[in-house]
Amino acid sequence: MSKSKNKDSKTENQERPRFTVKDKRHWAHEEEGETSADEPEERLPSYVEQLKQQVEAKDNQLREYITAYKSKTSETDEIRIRLNKENENCLEQIKADFFKKLVPIMDNLKRAINSAQSSADFESLKQGIEMIHSQWLGMLQESGVEIISTSDRKFNPRTDEAYMTVETADPDLDNWVVEELEAGYLFKDRLLKPAKVKVAKLKP
Repeated sequence: MSKSKNKDSKTENQERPRFTVKDKRHWAHEEEGETSADEPEERLPSYVEQLKQQVEAKDNQLREYITAYKSKTSETDEIRIRLNKENENCLEQIKADFFKKLVPIMDNLKRAINSAQSSADFESLKQGIEMIHSQWLGMLQESGVEIISTSDRKFNPRTDEAYMTVETADPDLDNWVVEELEAGYLFKDRLLKPAKVKVAKLKP
């Protein structure tokens, strides 16, 4: 009986492991779907954290700049559109005022034509044309247009066009305007049309 017990005891001692092995390899647990509670959380070095924070701050600042730029661009577009519209309205008003001044002149011109067709009174026709011319000049002067004066002066290449020349034996008349062939006009010191003149040239 004692021999049998001793035999069973030896067999049990052989089957029972003498020690246990704990696998501490972290990748072994990861493959098995296990996580180690004792493993510390990975942390970046302090200078890397500072660089990361600086990058994030720069990104946020850049987004703010982009948002402000888009907002300012939108405001600028709205101002430009409004100014263009105001300029167009102002130009249309200027045109309307100008045509309004032309209407009476056209009415008088039509009356002169009708008068010439109904009668052979050329003196009345002449007076009508002179009235229209005077009315037209008055409208131009009110609008800021100035007639270039060419009387009793020398030729001015900035405002005159020498359409013809005539020889003279008098040195004092050299390069003087002898005759105005067509009137010239200025608008606020801007040349609209040069005066066509006849200029005296000293005979060689």
